[in-house]
Amino acid sequence: MTAIIVLLGAPGSGKGTVAQHLVDNYEVLHFSTGNLLRDEVKKESDIGLKVKDVLSSGGLVSDDIVSELVEQKMKDSLEEVDAVILDGYPRTRTQAIKLDDMKSGALRSSIHVIELDVNEEEVVERISKRQVCSVCGKTYGYLDTVCSCGGKLIKRKDDEESVVRKRLEKYEEETLPISEYYSDRLIRVSGEGTRREVAQRVDEALRSLGIEKRR
Repeated sequence: MTAIIVLLGAPGSGKGTVAQHLVDNYEVLHFSTGNLLRDEVKKESDIGLKVKDVLSSGGLVSDDIVSELVEQKMKDSLEEVDAVILDGYPRTRTQAIKLDDMKSGALRSSIHVIELDVNEEEVVERISKRQVCSVCGKTYGYLDTVCSCGGKLIKRKDDEESVVRKRLEKYEEETLPISEYYSDRLIRVSGEGTRREVAQRVDEALRSLGIEKRR
C-alpha cells in the first residue's frame, strides 16, 4: 500500500519546502491542506465560504471539514504513487484519529510522521518575511520579486507577525500533543540550517522507511 507521510511541525518550520523537495525527487503526491482550503475560498465553494474568516484570522478550521476534504482528495490517489505527503494535516489529535480510521482503519499501518523541529523566534522571522505566488502558491523569501511561473508575489494576511504568534499559540495548545499520539511512528528531523541540509536529513528519514528517491 502507498505510504502516507505526515509532515508535522509549527507554521514556518519548513513543511512546504520539504514537501516540494519530495515532489521534485520522489514518486509522491503532495496535499497541503492550507492550499486546499485557500483554493476552496477562491472557488467560493460551500467549504470556502465557511472557512474564509477563520483562515484570515489565523484560526484553525474544524476537524470535520478538514478531514472530509483530505479524505475526498486522497480517495483516488492511494494506489498511484509510492507515497502521499500530508502537509498541514492532521493538526489535532482528533484529526489524527480520523486519519487512522479512514478506510475502516486500513491506512493506519502505512502512516509515518516526520516532525520538523525549529526554534520559535526563527519561525516568526521566516514567516514574517515570506511571500507566496498569487498564481501557483509557491513560497518565496522576502528578497524574491517574481515567481518562476510569472505570477506576482504577495504577502498573505495570515503571515503578519501578530497572526503568526497567534497561530503558534494554537499549535502549542492543539497540535503539539499529536506528537505523543504518533510516538510509535514519529521521526524528528531538525528543520534548521540550509534547505540542502534539511533535505538530506529528510532523505535519511525516508530511507529508514524504505522509500528511495526517483531513479
